[in-house]
Amino acid sequence: MARQQSELDRRVSAIADGGRASRPRRKRVWPYVFVLVGAWAVIFGGIFFSRFLSALPDVGTLLTNGPSHDITILDDRGRLIARHGLTQGVMIDVSQLPPYVPDAFIAIEDRRFRSHFGLDPVGLIRAAYENMMAGHVVQGGSTLTQQLAKNLFLEPNRTFDRKLQEAMLAVYLEYRYSKDQILTLYLNRIYFGAGVYGIEAAAERFFGKHATDLSLPEAAMLAGSVKAPAKYNPLADPDAGQARAQIVLRMMEEAHFIDETTRQEAETTRARIVRGTATPGSGYFADWVMSLIPGYIGDAGQALVVETTFDLDAQAEAERAVAAGLEEEGLKLNASQAALVAMTPDGAVRAMVGGASYAQSPYNRATDAERQPGSAFKPFVYLTALEQGRKPTDLMNDGPVDIRGWKPEDYEGKYQGEVTLQRAFAISSNSVAVQLTAQVGPRAVARTARRLGIETPLQAVSSLALGTSVVTPLELTAAYAPFANGGEGVTAFGIVSIKTQSGKLLWQRKSSGLGRVISPGNLAAMIGMMSDVMSYGTGKAARLDERPSAGKTGTTQDFRDAWFVGYTADLVCGVWIGNDDNMPMNHATGGTLPARIFKHFMEDAEQGLPVRPLAGQPSAEQPPAAEPDAFKQFLNSLFGT
Repeated sequence: MARQQSELDRRVSAIADGGRASRPRRKRVWPYVFVLVGAWAVIFGGIFFSRFLSALPDVGTLLTNGPSHDITILDDRGRLIARHGLTQGVMIDVSQLPPYVPDAFIAIEDRRFRSHFGLDPVGLIRAAYENMMAGHVVQGGSTLTQQLAKNLFLEPNRTFDRKLQEAMLAVYLEYRYSKDQILTLYLNRIYFGAGVYGIEAAAERFFGKHATDLSLPEAAMLAGSVKAPAKYNPLADPDAGQARAQIVLRMMEEAHFIDETTRQEAETTRARIVRGTATPGSGYFADWVMSLIPGYIGDAGQALVVETTFDLDAQAEAERAVAAGLEEEGLKLNASQAALVAMTPDGAVRAMVGGASYAQSPYNRATDAERQPGSAFKPFVYLTALEQGRKPTDLMNDGPVDIRGWKPEDYEGKYQGEVTLQRAFAISSNSVAVQLTAQVGPRAVARTARRLGIETPLQAVSSLALGTSVVTPLELTAAYAPFANGGEGVTAFGIVSIKTQSGKLLWQRKSSGLGRVISPGNLAAMIGMMSDVMSYGTGKAARLDERPSAGKTGTTQDFRDAWFVGYTADLVCGVWIGNDDNMPMNHATGGTLPARIFKHFMEDAEQGLPVRPLAGQPSAEQPPAAEPDAFKQFLNSLFGT
């Protein structure tokens, strides 16, 4: 019975199988769909990927030395003034550095550098967790390779495209270069603050040595500055840089790059920072020199050494004089800024102060600020009058004047009646200057000023007599140089030569004199008048005790600008005070603070130099024309002599 039942079950199963076999089978389509979708994904992914690849830069020549913009600026005795553009100099291979130098950067910036492929998933997860726990960004997840990619090639904007390019380029760099080569690229291109790029430039700028000679404390300080170069670079805040370096040393110990004893020794050894010999305000002159270099040699594409006319000792005196003057009188006079330019009579700039503080404002008021010179412009008026036949002994009326409705007044409305031109100049009579300009013509005055070196466009109008057309302190000082050097026109200059670091001469200054611009007779007359300014006129406060000197004060309307420009046989110096917003000062005239700054600087800067007469000054046997007494004036009026 059991056997029969089994046979029956077999037949039933066979019938059932046959029935299924007789029906058409349903095709399975899902595998084909997956394959098709995958194929299209690969196609679109390739297009998407190629879009970013096409935007990536060529990395094939990264390990070659790029063009250098390293410019070293020296003073007239070979002392360092500044070093600019320290980028892509000699490539320092990581194998040439002490091992602790790259280790310091790895410890603080990317501890898993040796093991990741350009991206660090573990680091990203750890950074995300730390940021989430803190509630704000406290850690980044970028690797050294990503930082290199970003610094070399990419814009700093935080877009998805840029981040994707950064990641792709990091992976590509890891594929193309070894870990040591990537470290070499990183250390030679990273920014360290204070305008310095690359480990070699940083070692020289901050510690006065080559990168191959860096100590462990110095390496830690440099590695620590990368996070915030402006804050942690050794020059910006040595204490903050030292504290950051100790964090780097602890990280190096945790990563087993150094042991505890080495760390403790390094922590107790403070890095010796080299600040150079330049004064705090030398940046004004250095910036001016940097702006001139392309006009002489274009883009040299190599490291340069620029020899200049600058004197760091004179610059220190200039900075002290300006700082002391503003500190003592600036608040009382409501004067917040000052500028000083000093040059030799041939136009060689020796000192340049472009403002109260270069650190607070690198804007160079000495070269770029266009201000009204006021009565400091009057030497050009009087020289024009002399050239048209007037004499210092000529009499004019210092009284009210009306030029087509314009009624300029003397200082505080005080007039002195009939005076000689010599006295009118010394007391800075506005009335006489305006009358002279009307007689000789404003255009003639403008031509004289341009001949002596004023380059800023001048408005040839009656008010030109009172210095209403703007000038810069540098050009006004240079325009006074012919009065100091015997009548020769000059162009202010600061560069003597430009060479490559190997010593190849690229440019050298040749004489750029403009020829004679003042005749000997007129020069002697002008020296006499400008000397009287300092002996009994508006510039008495600027008079030097033992040294022949001459000059002129200048004050503009509402006391917005105050000047003193003067000279000796050795130096020409121009001083300006005022406010950047052109706000009026409190009765600040050229004969007050500017004259005192001039005196302070000139006496210190010329200390030890032999006392010499002014060039073009008449000899003792033939003194300059003096102001005539009343009897001589009476004779002149009778006989016309």
